[in-house]
Amino acid sequence: MTGHLPTRETAARTRVCAAVVTYNRRDLLVECLDALLAQTHPLERLYVVDNASTDGTADLLRERGLLDDERMVFERLERNLGGAGGFARAIDRARQSECDWIWVMDDDTEAQPEALARLLASPAAGDPAIAALAQKVVSPDGGLQLGARGHFRGRPRPLPAEAYRDGALPQLGFATLVGMLVRAEVARATDPPRPEFFIWGDDYEWCLRLRRHGALRLVPDSAIVHKDVGHGFETRRSRWVRRLTRLDYGATPYAGFWRNMCGIRNFVWTRKHYEGQSALGAVGTVAQFIVKALLFDERPFARIPWIVRAGIDGRLGVFHTVTPQEWAERLAAERR
Repeated sequence: MTGHLPTRETAARTRVCAAVVTYNRRDLLVECLDALLAQTHPLERLYVVDNASTDGTADLLRERGLLDDERMVFERLERNLGGAGGFARAIDRARQSECDWIWVMDDDTEAQPEALARLLASPAAGDPAIAALAQKVVSPDGGLQLGARGHFRGRPRPLPAEAYRDGALPQLGFATLVGMLVRAEVARATDPPRPEFFIWGDDYEWCLRLRRHGALRLVPDSAIVHKDVGHGFETRRSRWVRRLTRLDYGATPYAGFWRNMCGIRNFVWTRKHYEGQSALGAVGTVAQFIVKALLFDERPFARIPWIVRAGIDGRLGVFHTVTPQEWAERLAAERR
């Protein structure tokens, strides 16, 4: 590794801004912000983008006094732009500040008190060839969430558990936007996550662009808790298939299938533009998503036309998102 190690004095002078996105998870957001404000290395600013929440997010922040903190910059969007659009907005605002690093995270994360200080104390933080750092992501019970860090080769491939040795600084191909610390000058040199992705896959694509400006490194000495809200859904078929095959894929409820459509579209687009995937290869990718739906998900046959459409949109670069509101209205109409 080139460059020089950070001194304690240099790390203490480092200015860090947080970029946080939230949507209808006000209690989790309060826990996230409380943890950020309690960091042993103080933050310069907290840029919080609210994706048009309807649960009284701003009222709760005001009630808890969080909006009175001079470091807090809160913005409520007029409409839900999805995670990708929210992060694009928050990161763009943060990179216009005079900070040295931007710490990016969702509202369902809670950083341990020394998480930021440990990232900045890492030898990688003093290396100008490093574009971003990522701490280990753990569940509330302390278990590693391996899918949050890894390499993108044909698909996201998680970093193995043995790579998370204290003192190690393994290189990464991607880090999900759960506590990724991005060098501000790198964030200024490349566009933020693509808002047209809406949700899912925007982190992989952004990392592929960030890596043009430097390496991504894991800092296992630092940890952030990811509460991973909304996961854990199962069907009878998915439980049986997992026991039989030991494949670790999760099922998704049909009510949340709009997310899958975004993910499939974004994944096909990313593989075409970054790996040169052929049209025939894209057909194979879409077929894999269909097989996954047949093995794990409820109402798999109803999903197949949507999966095919999402794959075609990704191949053609058509980013018309079926929003969660539109999807809910469609399901309500089916029930009438």
